[in-house]
Formats: sequence, C-alpha cells, structure tokens
Amino acid sequence: MKQTWLGIDIGGTSTRLLMMDDQHQWLGFHKIATSSWSQANNALPTLATLIQSVLENQQVNGVMIGLPGILSRDRQQVLSLPFIQALDNQPAAQLLTEMIGIPVAMDKDVNHLMLWDLMQLEHLPQNAVGLYLGTGMGNSLWLNGHFYYGAYGGAGELGHIPLVGSTSADREHLCPCGNFGCAETTTSGHWLSNWAHLNVPDTPMSQLFTQHHNHPELKDFIKRLAKIAATEMNILDPECLILGGGVLSMIDFPLASLREQIVQHLRPPVTRNGLKIIFSDSTDHTGCRGACLAAERHFGRIS
Repeated sequence: MKQTWLGIDIGGTSTRLLMMDDQHQWLGFHKIATSSWSQANNALPTLATLIQSVLENQQVNGVMIGLPGILSRDRQQVLSLPFIQALDNQPAAQLLTEMIGIPVAMDKDVNHLMLWDLMQLEHLPQNAVGLYLGTGMGNSLWLNGHFYYGAYGGAGELGHIPLVGSTSADREHLCPCGNFGCAETTTSGHWLSNWAHLNVPDTPMSQLFTQHHNHPELKDFIKRLAKIAATEMNILDPECLILGGGVLSMIDFPLASLREQIVQHLRPPVTRNGLKIIFSDSTDHTGCRGACLAAERHFGRIS
C-alpha cells in the first residue's frame, strides 16, 4: 500500500510544509509566516487547522515536525522554544495527533536539515556536525551513526554557550532563552538583521555582504562564527562539518574566508588535517524534505 508523509519545518520566521510519497516524490509545498499561527491565543489548535487545510483530500501516514528549540530526550515534550514560546512545556506531538487524527512526531528542526544533507553524501559518516545559521544558531550532532540528544534532550545548543566577559548587566546581550551573553546574541541572523537596521538601513538584507563585506563589524561576525565552529570541532573531532542555513546562503557571504578561519583555529595535526568542511546546498525546501525522510525512518521503524 502506498505511503505518504508530511514534513513540517517550523522556523522563527517561516513555517514550511511538504509531502513525500514512498517513491520519494515531492507533493504540495506550502510556506507561511510562523507568526500567522504562533501568535494566536490558541496556537496549537491553529497549527492543527493549518495542517488539516494542507492535507485536504490527501491521505498521509504520519507527520514529522521540526522545531527550533529544545525537546525532551524522548522527543515527546517541548521544553523551550525561544522564538515560539506558545508551545513551551507542551506534549505538542501527542496533542496534535489527537487534534488531526494522524500520528505526529517531532525533533529539532536542525536535525532534519542535517539528515537531508547527510543523505546527499556519497558515504554516510559515523560522526558529523551540522551548524546552520538562520534566525538563531542551529547545531546538530550525528555521533556513532545516530543523532545525539544528550541526557535531557539539550545537546547541540552551541548558540547558547556563554560569551567570555558577558554579565547580566549587559542588557544588549539578553538572549531569548533567558540567559545573558549567549553566543547567538552576537552570531546569528537575528543579530545581523538588527545590525543592518541600525547601521545600513538603506541596504536590502540580500545585499548586505555584497555592499558591506569589508565593514569591520561584519568581519568580526565571521571571526566569531569561525571560532565557535572550531571550538566544537576541537572537542568532538568529527569526520565532517556541514555548514548551512539562511545566513550562509546570502549573496556574497564570505564562505572561503569562513572556511579559512575555521581551519586556522583547528587543533593540528589530526583535526586540522582530517576534518572535511562541506557547505550545504540548502534551499527553502531542505528542512521539510529532511522532515519527510525523518518521518519515513521514524514511522517505518515503529510500524
């Protein structure tokens, strides 16, 4: 019997939905503003209504949702979504299953991006790390052939390592997670957008690096990103690092400089000589395509 999966990629800015059948044919891509449902008083029922509208006249066997935050280790409970707080502390998958009558599962959105990119490689590595810079800093850990979640579900929160020298008195570096001085307060699409608004308001975001790549503060942005990435590489020593996300996909983003600076900070000889750095060829569809593949793996395993 033919099977079809729905993958949903929920980001701080956009929510994307896409279906995939068991022949890996793609069906019915949709993209809407996340705020269109997340800011409703009844956010979860509003999301359920959105899913039902997409599935009108289309049968699916399971739904996989990618969320930009921390989930419980068993992926049943939303623990913290800094950019979508309406779902905090809720068993969102179970509640949505009850609302739409179709099995729903969930994982970190960045793991779906990473899964798609891993499936594009000629050989699946045993150990790899993904760093995806979008509204925040997404970090995915693929260790010993599986995604690594940590003891409580909070592994891979690279964007929330503390900046050296930051204090609670520094209100500029208040993070949506509630802490002060997290790395993504100065190294993320959110920071980049605010910086552009304050310093070059007449420049379209798509042209930011085309017109201002030599600005000292944007050069410092690249330096911070390189140091953060290299820090994790020196700790985990994976086979490959996959770099992607909307920020790195911007026109004229200095990818070569980023690669060079990451390598400069790697521990010689083994990590520096061995690490393979791959830039993700991501598109608007990548997250929900990865979610579809994750749905196939998840529901196929438990059926």
